[in-house]
Amino acid sequence: MTSNESDRSLIETMRRYFVVKADVSELKARLETARREAGEDIETFYNPRTNPNHAIDILRSHVLKKEMVSLMSQAEAWAGGADVAQDFGQNSDAIQDADIVNAE
Repeated sequence: MTSNESDRSLIETMRRYFVVKADVSELKARLETARREAGEDIETFYNPRTNPNHAIDILRSHVLKKEMVSLMSQAEAWAGGADVAQDFGQNSDAIQDADIVNAE
């Protein structure tokens, strides 16, 4: 079985998707544990403006979810015949946001 650059890019896109998905799951579990321990309602706890102790993680979860949507869009485009190799690695807004949040 041979694969071309587009196929390899799709594989890398999906690998990244599942890494990000695992990060989101871990982050969500950690935030939910903290929320329950604090006894706060969802709306108050997940507002980064009113919850400075967890603001970075809350914002990071939003950025990672955006990245997941972007990655899945790339995979769907590939399935529709687009060249993922051309799109993969481009600086999408979600990936740029993730890099900024991860650097903090």
